[in-house]
Amino acid sequence: MSTYQNPSNERVALYAALQEQTDLLNEHPEEAEIITQAMKDIEEINELLAALEQEEAHDPQLCLSPILETLTSPQLQTDGPSCPPTPGGYADDSDADTDANGSDRDEDELNDHLRERFCNHECDHESCRLANEHCDIMASATGVPQEHPQTIEAREDEPLLGGPGAVTQGDSDPIYRNLIKGTASVAQCGIFLLTALIWAGIFSHPLIFFSAHPLLNSSAILLQVQAALILQPTTTPQQKLLGTRIHYSLQAISLAAFATAFIIIEINKGDHSRLTSPHSVFGLITYICIILQALLGLVQYFFPVTILGSADAGKRLYKYHRHLGYTVLVLELATVAAATQTTYNVNVLHIPLWGVLVAAVLVVAGVGARIKKHRLGY
Repeated sequence: MSTYQNPSNERVALYAALQEQTDLLNEHPEEAEIITQAMKDIEEINELLAALEQEEAHDPQLCLSPILETLTSPQLQTDGPSCPPTPGGYADDSDADTDANGSDRDEDELNDHLRERFCNHECDHESCRLANEHCDIMASATGVPQEHPQTIEAREDEPLLGGPGAVTQGDSDPIYRNLIKGTASVAQCGIFLLTALIWAGIFSHPLIFFSAHPLLNSSAILLQVQAALILQPTTTPQQKLLGTRIHYSLQAISLAAFATAFIIIEINKGDHSRLTSPHSVFGLITYICIILQALLGLVQYFFPVTILGSADAGKRLYKYHRHLGYTVLVLELATVAAATQTTYNVNVLHIPLWGVLVAAVLVVAGVGARIKKHRLGY
């Protein structure tokens, strides 16, 4: 460990460097390389601060006054870190409780300033969130208590229902467990109930050319639900890669089943009029959305540079792909419900509407409860 001739000046310089790196994070949140380098610099600075703390342990007041003067100067008050503007204006810093021990007024005032500068942000801007991740390091170096014990990872992994980690794949968990993890079991009950109702209705009567249409469509929806459930809980890059490969493989088979079902119904219709029932209208809209969703996923994952110009441009489309995917699932379930009111089902198949609705509610509840809000852009 190095020895400093003037710890007071060294510590002031280190805090100034830390302030500069924090400002850099605020000004360039979109620059990944700058942020990465800044994070490394912050870690190095904090290591030096820890070394100074040990050297100053014999005289804690040695450097307190110069630091306090620096932090409370008008220039720092003006140029200090602030949250980037949001659509609603600027994020406000909440007041933090002072870590008062009643023994040193200067230390209390210093802690107030440090907490306000580094550990009291509550906005969701990326640069502020990155800075908040280092509050623990700042607390250990300066004596400032933690204001946000819940980590940003926990907030990002928080599903719509349940606590953080409720639908997160563990490092040692096999990926197939994602199919039953959390509320996935509810979704599985719903989708298998729906499939059983349709298949029982079809196979309880003599098979005809049209029979393949509902069989293929129900199978395709079953595969789509599995594709969503397998990918939702993934967190690490390795898990996401494997989950994505399984996801698009299942979706490819599902898309082929949907396309075949569409061709069959078109051939079966022959010269008869089309779009004469809510089921046919919903069906056409759903088929169009399925094609658009497949194209969006294909472009953003396989050809982002060729078509969009960069990989980052493809990543920016991920949230729209997820939004459209969940919307398509609801449309598919609505189309199946509308099919129970067609003449053929009312007179021949007798698939109950109430059974389809119960199954649809279970699917939506099971899949929807595992949605991670930050992946939708919230």
